[in-house]
Amino acid sequence: MALTVARLTAVLLLGAAPLAVPAAEPPLPALSEPAQTQAPAVYAERRRALMDAMGEGVAVVYSEGQEDAFGYRPSGDFFYLTGVEDADAVLVLAPKERTYREFLFLKSRDPEWERWTGEREPLGEALRKKYGFEKIYRDRSGGQLGLVLNLARRSPTLWQVVLPDPAGEGKPKDLELYSKVADRLPGVTVKHLGWTLSQMRARHSAAELAIMQHGIRLTEEGFRAAIPLVRPGASEGAVRAEAERVWRAAGSRRTAYSSIVGSGANSTILHYPRSERVMKDGELLLMDMACEYAHYATDITRTVPVNGHFSAEQRKVYDVVLAAQQKALAMVKPGVYHEDLDKAARAVVAEAGYGDFFIHGLGHFVGLDVHDVGAYQEPLQAGMVLTIEPGIYLPDRGFGVRIEDEVLVTETGARLLTDGLPRTADEVERWMAARHPR
Repeated sequence: MALTVARLTAVLLLGAAPLAVPAAEPPLPALSEPAQTQAPAVYAERRRALMDAMGEGVAVVYSEGQEDAFGYRPSGDFFYLTGVEDADAVLVLAPKERTYREFLFLKSRDPEWERWTGEREPLGEALRKKYGFEKIYRDRSGGQLGLVLNLARRSPTLWQVVLPDPAGEGKPKDLELYSKVADRLPGVTVKHLGWTLSQMRARHSAAELAIMQHGIRLTEEGFRAAIPLVRPGASEGAVRAEAERVWRAAGSRRTAYSSIVGSGANSTILHYPRSERVMKDGELLLMDMACEYAHYATDITRTVPVNGHFSAEQRKVYDVVLAAQQKALAMVKPGVYHEDLDKAARAVVAEAGYGDFFIHGLGHFVGLDVHDVGAYQEPLQAGMVLTIEPGIYLPDRGFGVRIEDEVLVTETGARLLTDGLPRTADEVERWMAARHPR
């Protein structure tokens, strides 16, 4: 397979020999439809690893999900351990038990409600095989409390394995349950497992990376489909809608986040939500948009000239942003700290005189969540995926520039995953020149 310009740029940037670029994408693991989950054994192995870290005691993990226009989405921690999408589901782990060490609680069935939302599966062998649990219960009053009380009598340590949400209000659900257990069973202790689960999630398996790479390719295809709609007089919303249409048609169930498609002054608004403005000649269009595939997020940003050509000032700013990104990308390898990448990129922007206009962090981990869990204060490790996304925003000049790509930390360095779209100013202009009118 011949190297594309973008792939060749990645090879030169990250110091890999051209022959190291794979001739084909990694094969996707088998996924069950329509849930797009992996085999139950994958999630069972993750639970086993977490229980090994616990050693003893009991842990309770709640689905803690959200309902959106595309359906219910469980929390990344819960899905990582179960592959279960049911609302209000609960996982209980007890590694010291002799026979049954994991238990799954599902919401009780309601025949009347299921006439509106669809029938839910009955308890039985088919459901146990589907999820890989021998012990599955429908939620009933006091059921979880009773089970945890019984388990804690034999192993009186209650583990908080999920990091509490710093923006959350009130006591986390697991600690609420543990308080009730402690009220009834004196002598139990509550311990925090620290970053164990987050570190497990941050280092992706080969199967996870194959899913993420596939999602990236779908996202890139959406960009390519949307670019012909970028021109003076067209709407931001048309660009956004075309990309999202392509993703949905290709098997993506939802966007990884609310798409940001802003032209002119809107390109300086970091989370511009509306995509309703008409693009004008001489402006830039910032497109921060990506799909989620099989529960794994992607995240890409490109900034392009609406009329196909950067002005001298726009190109100058674009080149500074790209240089900052290249500086950070070239440093990515095991042992490097995220804050060192941020510092290096910020120095490039500051030296060019735009330090006050780089107003956000350099990037974040990506996985089951677009802003995925990970210990930013610890050195990078192989298997981690993170974004590098410097930006300069000049509201007084009516434009902003952000370039965002995903990079995989490998055993020996790094590999640019989002190598299918143009990145340099010249490449972007050639990309725009090659678009065909719709």
